[in-house]
Amino acid sequence: MRVYPVCELIAHRSVRNSFRELARVAVLIAIGAFMLLGSAQPQVNVVTYHNDNARTGVNAKETLLTPSNVNKNNFGKLFTQGVDGIVVGQPLYLSNVSIPGSGTHNVVYVATQHDSVYAFDADDNTGINAQPLWQVSFINPAAGITTVPGTVQGCTGVTAFTELGIVSTSVIDPNTSTLYVIAKTDENGTFVHRLHALDVATGQEKFNGPVKLKATFRTNTGSVATFKDLYQMNRSGLLLVNGTIYAGFGSNGCNYGNQGWVLAYDALTLQQVGAFDTSPVKGLSSIWQSGDGLTAESAGNIYE
Repeated sequence: MRVYPVCELIAHRSVRNSFRELARVAVLIAIGAFMLLGSAQPQVNVVTYHNDNARTGVNAKETLLTPSNVNKNNFGKLFTQGVDGIVVGQPLYLSNVSIPGSGTHNVVYVATQHDSVYAFDADDNTGINAQPLWQVSFINPAAGITTVPGTVQGCTGVTAFTELGIVSTSVIDPNTSTLYVIAKTDENGTFVHRLHALDVATGQEKFNGPVKLKATFRTNTGSVATFKDLYQMNRSGLLLVNGTIYAGFGSNGCNYGNQGWVLAYDALTLQQVGAFDTSPVKGLSSIWQSGDGLTAESAGNIYE
């Protein structure tokens, strides 16, 4: 059996639709499969938005799919798994992940607007795979830590989001077996973005994470621009290049006086190594990219 996560296709289609339509996407992750003789085969890993840092969406190693065998009779949805919130970012995929106490699995990683990250077996949902291989949540309602309600976040007329949690596509470093994700929380009225580094096998935090995201910029006139968590949205997918995690931020959807930011963090220490304000004087700038990730070419130069 050759397995293809069609949840990525759902995410791509939603990007082209309005945010109001995106908010209606069912909280079920569909896993598609092209049925072939034999056992499950590990696939090409999908560790970042659209497969690579150029965001081409190309799988250049595909050898089995053809127009003749991709048809309604043997290609389609195989099963579903439930999650706790809207999925906005593209799910990611790793093959041959050793899960403690559960053996080796091909794994789909899904992040939700309810500030949860799931690891699902990509091949079936029976037996031990009926439940997530692991799940982590970044909220604690008993302590006043929740997702950001849409009524507080504002701009629901644009996004139709009922809550703000994990919006962007995460990124995986297969060399260190680490999944990086940015979650937004409402902590007793204080709004916080955190960068998490999770072990792909367990979901446990790594590198002394998470870290709060902060940034300031002083203009040549002496004024200071500050990263304002409430009004910021990490819509564009995360970028990992040359050992650095880059995250783009823009407005919450209608606060057009908000400033855009690109924040950079060392992938092994989670220490901030850079901050770029796209418009420190007048605002009126955002980095949204309809969910597309920041782009890097082979030399490591970054484009937005």
